[in-house]
Parts: sequence; C-alpha cells; structure tokens
Amino acid sequence: MSTVDWALRSIGKTNFVEYFEDYKELAFSKEKITRSDKMPLAKKLLENNPNASKLSGQLIRISSAIGIFKNGWEVEALKEVIASKHPSITKDIKAKAMTLISNSTY
Repeated sequence: MSTVDWALRSIGKTNFVEYFEDYKELAFSKEKITRSDKMPLAKKLLENNPNASKLSGQLIRISSAIGIFKNGWEVEALKEVIASKHPSITKDIKAKAMTLISNSTY
C-alpha cells in the first residue's frame, strides 16, 4: 500500500474530493499549522458528516490531507480516487476529481 493510499484511507476518498479546496487552502496557509488552525475545518467536517462522531477523527483526517498537499501528492491522490472500484465512489465524485486535476496548476 502506497503512502498516498494510506493517507487517503485516513481521510476517505470522497471526503478528500469534496473538501479538496478546504484542505488545500489550509495546507498552504502557513508553514506550521497548529491544532487551533485546524479547528474551524474540523468542526465543519464534523457538522457535515452524519457518520462522524468525534472532533479528533476530523483532526486526523485534516493532518493526513495536509500531508498529501505538503508532499505534492494531490494529483496522485485524485487519480487514485478516479481509479477506485469501490461502490461508494460515485460517478459524480470521479467527475469532480477529474475536474480538480484539469483545473490544477501543476
């Protein structure tokens, strides 16, 4: 299992695509990102996900996503989402991932 796949499992492929811009913005907001920097997004993720129950889980998600961006793996991660055969990855999510790749400045 690749490091990108491992990080995507921590985040959730659908979640990574749906909140791609939020994760990207936070990842590049400053050099050292603190827990308090992550808290507004963590609260947003918790509120928007009926299956989420803990803020700590959202903070783990955010840290994994920041790792993807800081390492420059976001296009690879989006390609993994597109290639996924998992039934929870809808055509809409794959289409959004394709759009994110085509709109990227990499």
